[in-house]
Amino acid sequence: MIQTTASTGSLPTIPTASKMPIVGALPFVAQKQFDYLKEAHQSLGDIFRVDLGLTDVVMLNHPRHVQYVLRDNARNYRKGGNMWESVRSMFGNGLVVSEGDYWLRQRRMMQPHFHHRYIAGLLDLMVTAIDEQMATWPESDANFDFSTAVNKVTMEVIVRTMFGTQLNQAEVAEVSVGLGHALDYMLLGVVGQSLPEWMPLPGKKRYQDALALFDQLVYRVIEQSRKNPEDVNLLTMLLNTVDAETGEQMTDQQLRDEVATIFVAGYETTAIALSWAADYLARDQKLQDALHTEIKQVVGQDKPELGSLKELDLVKRTFQEALRIRPSAWFLPRLAVEDDEIDGFPIPAGTQIALMIYHIHHHPEQWDSPDVFDPARFKKEESQSRHSFAYAPFGAGQRQCIGRDFAYMEGQLILARILQKYQLSPIGASPKPQLSTTLRPKNGVHLALASKA
Repeated sequence: MIQTTASTGSLPTIPTASKMPIVGALPFVAQKQFDYLKEAHQSLGDIFRVDLGLTDVVMLNHPRHVQYVLRDNARNYRKGGNMWESVRSMFGNGLVVSEGDYWLRQRRMMQPHFHHRYIAGLLDLMVTAIDEQMATWPESDANFDFSTAVNKVTMEVIVRTMFGTQLNQAEVAEVSVGLGHALDYMLLGVVGQSLPEWMPLPGKKRYQDALALFDQLVYRVIEQSRKNPEDVNLLTMLLNTVDAETGEQMTDQQLRDEVATIFVAGYETTAIALSWAADYLARDQKLQDALHTEIKQVVGQDKPELGSLKELDLVKRTFQEALRIRPSAWFLPRLAVEDDEIDGFPIPAGTQIALMIYHIHHHPEQWDSPDVFDPARFKKEESQSRHSFAYAPFGAGQRQCIGRDFAYMEGQLILARILQKYQLSPIGASPKPQLSTTLRPKNGVHLALASKA
């Protein structure tokens, strides 16, 4: 049962995961990483607390919690607390962190440019970027660093669609490395928000340097784009956007914040999903053969077009399943504004909560054999039998990620182009998830790559 209540004094205490005095669960998290949270969910149920020493978080692990926090009582759960302060240090006041009237204004201005028909206009740019990067891949490789390679592909796609050709390859590579470190640091930055500003934190200087480089490049490209407003890319679209109510356009700072949000989401989320998808496909020859067959029947060796994407149903479902079994955004934090009650437990004002998307995507009430990779889950008849909030890789409610359609198109295109050319085979055991801001495969995905030609 979920309901709002005026008083929380008579309610039971939320169970707390294993911890130690003063430092809380930090030693367990450091040792067990993601397994610590999985074990806590299995032993304590759908709601439990994790003590992180200087802060603690209530973990919510059922689809009903997503519905309640992101839709039914969304007004009470804001993007506040240490988690979001850490995120804001990177994204400023971009859509992913802004709220209230300002968020509504920005969303209203940007939404039309992320409608499917507008994103479709970027398809040729995407395919060109994909093909240029894949042209650097070997015909075959017994130990191919797939994660690094596909990161370069998604980086090239987002750079080309966002900025056109205004960054050179050395700058793209530098940004890629810097953003990877920044995303790793943000989770540590949650704890750092409770420490004095002068106190050193491992990786903090490198994080600040990475953001400074990103800002330098983005502001340079914004200036160049203002001089060439007819270029076809996302930044130019945003530059030319006008608020219908005020007639105002975005400032450079606002553009920077929105670019940072879209840039990271379009690069990191898709790259991670594709890495996991490739690892699972390499270990399931039957599924990989079915994908090869579908791709051959729909596009052969031609470049995919908008119409053919609609027919690549198994390709899309495979990408969807990768986002289920290993969601890039594996948790969504919020801060309770007023006293509340969830599942009969008190949620006092000021409580930091986290919707555990990973556990929700593996909840046994919603998913049969949740640890098995099975794209058939996303056939229409299968999807209709689940809770409507059981799948939330892009969030839910009015705050659902604006770039969802972009990510689906990008993921389908890259997966199709890879499988048009290559056969994938596994090397060693499947990697474990790495506990970071996003759910990357620990040490990356390495595969045996063989040309189909």
